[in-house]
Amino acid sequence: AEDSLSMMGTLRYITSLDQRDSLVQSAAHYFVDGRMHVAFRQFEEGFKTLGFLDKLRAHPEIFEDLFTSAPKPLEAKDLSTLFQVDFSVPGKGECSPLTLEMVLEFASGASAVPPLGFPLHPVIEFLYNEDTKIFPEANTCAIVLRLPIHKQCEKFKSCMTEGILQYRSYYSQCSTVSAKDIH
Repeated sequence: AEDSLSMMGTLRYITSLDQRDSLVQSAAHYFVDGRMHVAFRQFEEGFKTLGFLDKLRAHPEIFEDLFTSAPKPLEAKDLSTLFQVDFSVPGKGECSPLTLEMVLEFASGASAVPPLGFPLHPVIEFLYNEDTKIFPEANTCAIVLRLPIHKQCEKFKSCMTEGILQYRSYYSQCSTVSAKDIH
């Protein structure tokens, strides 16, 4: 923070709340009117080109969800409509202690479906080499979730749970992640 404040020319010793408020105002001014000014203008010009800026200003409530919405809680139906499943052998489905948000985050890097959806249609594939592929894998760029095949349901659940829970501390944006890489 010290480097940023120094770069902005606002680094100073604070002795009162008024000085703190002044520092916050200076930092906000630097980022909004200074550093981000060109980006904001380009954004505004792009919207003007399409005639969209006038509509946005006239009816901001219509566009509020698109620009400021909080993610809605993820439900099972969201995942079932989001992913294209490449089924292998039909089997029994059982509940897992994992949340749907954790599974989506493992597969896509996002814990909620973006307001405009994902740029690619998410896919579920299956890993058939039981000896070496026991944990789930994901490619967050391609939004592909690869599920291991196990003969015992308990082994599958255990490996899925362990893999997804451990990846959360290991996750790196836009890479192929395998829970086996963590071990």
